[in-house]
Amino acid sequence: MSSSLDISKLLPGMHRVRAPRADGGVTEFWYAWRGGPRILRASAKSDALLAAEIARLAPVAIAAFEAGKRPADSKFLFGLITRYLASPAFEGLAERTRRDRRKFLDRARDDLGEMALTALEARGARKFLIDWRDRFQKTPKTADELLGALSIVLQWAHDKGEIGANPVHEFPRIYHCNRAEVIWEPQHFAIALPHSALELQHALRFAALTGLREADLIKVPKTAVRDHGIVWQTGKSSGRRTVVIPITEPLRALLAEILASPAAQDSVTVLNSSRGRPWTASGLAAGVRRMRIDAAAAAVKARGPGAESGIAHLRIHDLRGTAATNFIRAGLELGDVATILGWKKEKVEQIALRYVTAEAISLAIVERLRRNTAGIEA
Repeated sequence: MSSSLDISKLLPGMHRVRAPRADGGVTEFWYAWRGGPRILRASAKSDALLAAEIARLAPVAIAAFEAGKRPADSKFLFGLITRYLASPAFEGLAERTRRDRRKFLDRARDDLGEMALTALEARGARKFLIDWRDRFQKTPKTADELLGALSIVLQWAHDKGEIGANPVHEFPRIYHCNRAEVIWEPQHFAIALPHSALELQHALRFAALTGLREADLIKVPKTAVRDHGIVWQTGKSSGRRTVVIPITEPLRALLAEILASPAAQDSVTVLNSSRGRPWTASGLAAGVRRMRIDAAAAAVKARGPGAESGIAHLRIHDLRGTAATNFIRAGLELGDVATILGWKKEKVEQIALRYVTAEAISLAIVERLRRNTAGIEA
């Protein structure tokens, strides 16, 4: 941590968090206390520059600390949110989830902190909170995430018996985006891969053949790779979910390529950046952004102003649907694919109907029957 100031003496109880940046720099956050409001955010490319930036911002942060000294009163929403942010339920979440949820809850605490908990049981509480959400409807996804984060806190409090009901349980959403049937098709890879560094190519192809969530994708250890499957406890549910991903022939070939690459030699993870270190979520996202920008520039250069790359709509998350199609074409049953991906079977069926032909499914069934019959004969 930056040592520019003896913060423990200036601001007793203040909570500090550091997060690495994709470019190798660092960002530091100060909170009035663990679970309390944020009073400083400083970011720089080195520790020395960070110390200087913190020194510049410190007077404002100290004033905010003094102004923000506020007891976590058990009778108001401010205190309830504060207790949740300091609870094991919050601390047990993945780092990315904590960061995103805290951002939304800080806003809820600022806007609604004076609301008495008894008011949550009033007849108009649901409408009041939904009206608050609707103030942000120009960005509907963010608006829903704001109320969704608050609903999680209220449900946590209800389950603990602190409040009688969660007034926004299953609230109506204003953001609707069904990406269940969006996948990366061969033509998309043909556009994206030439504009990607080798290590990013490995990450995209690995995601398309495993279906792992982005947060788990970058953490898969080499030790998880077995003879016939990748067996690993993911970060979902604090590491309690074990996934078993069958190693198809395309995945086996890709793993051999990845593990023989220079970036993988001294790392414990399967996927690594060009520095030979495990990818970070921000680093992977930055790589995809650069790829998308380069592909768009190439399209304009080749076809003129207004030309589109054809991949601007795709996200890393969409590679899970791609993996579903690859598993189906490899002969796995739809129920097995759903189990591997942690999806409902209906979602896999939607993808199969759109992207996997009846002929391909039939051939997969024949191949599965052939293998089963061979096993019986043996």
